[in-house]
Amino acid sequence: MVNIVPAPKKTTFFQREYAYKGETVRTSLDILLGEEEYILEVTAEDGITIIGGSEKAVFYGECTLEQILHRTKNRVRAMKIEDEPVFAYRAFMIDCARHFFSVDELKAIIDTMARLKFNRFHWHLTDDQGFRMEIKALPKLHKEGSVRRGSYFGNMKLNSKYEGYYTTAQMKEIVDFCAQRYIEVVPEIDLPGHATAMIHAYPEMSCRGRKVPVETKQGIFKNILCAGSEKTYEYLFKIIDEMCTVFPGEYFHIGGDEVPKENWTHCSACKQRMKDNGLESYEQLQGWMMNRVADYLESKGKKVICWNDALGAPNLSHSFTVQRWMDRKNRSLQWANDGRKVIMGDFYHTYFDYPYAMTPLKKVYGYAPYLKGMDVRGRESVIGLECCVWTEHISSNASLEYMLFPRAAAVAQTAWGCGRESYAYFEKALEAFTPVFKQNRIHFAPKKEWNPLPLHRLGGTLKFLNRIRPR
Repeated sequence: MVNIVPAPKKTTFFQREYAYKGETVRTSLDILLGEEEYILEVTAEDGITIIGGSEKAVFYGECTLEQILHRTKNRVRAMKIEDEPVFAYRAFMIDCARHFFSVDELKAIIDTMARLKFNRFHWHLTDDQGFRMEIKALPKLHKEGSVRRGSYFGNMKLNSKYEGYYTTAQMKEIVDFCAQRYIEVVPEIDLPGHATAMIHAYPEMSCRGRKVPVETKQGIFKNILCAGSEKTYEYLFKIIDEMCTVFPGEYFHIGGDEVPKENWTHCSACKQRMKDNGLESYEQLQGWMMNRVADYLESKGKKVICWNDALGAPNLSHSFTVQRWMDRKNRSLQWANDGRKVIMGDFYHTYFDYPYAMTPLKKVYGYAPYLKGMDVRGRESVIGLECCVWTEHISSNASLEYMLFPRAAAVAQTAWGCGRESYAYFEKALEAFTPVFKQNRIHFAPKKEWNPLPLHRLGGTLKFLNRIRPR
């Protein structure tokens, strides 16, 4: 097996060696191969050839070759690699709502992820602490909703104004940059909860109709979008219309997590909406609301994703792809076994805003994407994996990269090969990827910090929990 990450599906070695001197690598397409399937051949006589089922597959072959050349210092043993991924959906998420990261910083991370063969960038752009997209039809969203008076996350106390949003041109720049690397951008507008910044800009989207400040700390907040008012949908559809002109990909994320419904219980419009539609609970009201937004997106050709929290609504449309992060009632298990699509991204293994003391590299690598109790149909319903980094407690480029890398590489290995190789192999393979980190000036965690000893894990966990505790 050639030591690279993610590891190829099958490698056959031959006796002779080839000295690569920078000559052009021959590439071609073969329609008999899958969209992401490629064959990389090295022979002493003919040099290097990459055959792919698509241009994307050829790109993945080139990523593989890059690591091989790094490892072998351009003297390559004759070989044939036959490779394709286990999962079609291989994603990473960056929260740019809590803290804002520049286009150039995102590009460095995206390029690194592309060379790990990720193919989706889930871009979290709205939350209680900031609305980060330019929306020309509703300009107060980005002009006012992107600004908070300070930042008080745990023991972080910054009394200065915090602001920032991506212009339409900048978002298109990211989309184009991703497309060149065969990554689809999956935008997220979180609803009906985590909507304080939207309500700050347009109070008429809430049940009470009162202006509220953009939140300055982490948490779950009661100011949510009104499910009963038509004004809410009018504004949401305007936002979606503009987003669809910027983000042409097939997937669109609408959140649905952590929705306290107290304000709905006092809202005459919400109560009337329930009565008119025969809804018996506020959970069903959330399901109705999300279904209506999903219908609108599906009319535009989008596939819609939500967090597993939305499964509390028994009437949620079966067309949703559910992203599992923390599912104490295990509703996503039944969802999958019923043949409905699921993306796996367990909080305890793939959330990289938590330190290596809590989520060491070896633990990430050991993540099994299939749930206990999944039948054959359920396993087939898992379309892929996603790793996430939330940024309440991450405010600098260096800390964002440190938390992501190399843990994202462990998810890449599982998403591509579903843990075919040992952890010892994976650590060795990371050596071939280090030049990519350095080329993109990525501040990755040093090896000595990947897997802290038990006592250090305890100390690091306590230190982190103390740091994020509000004071």
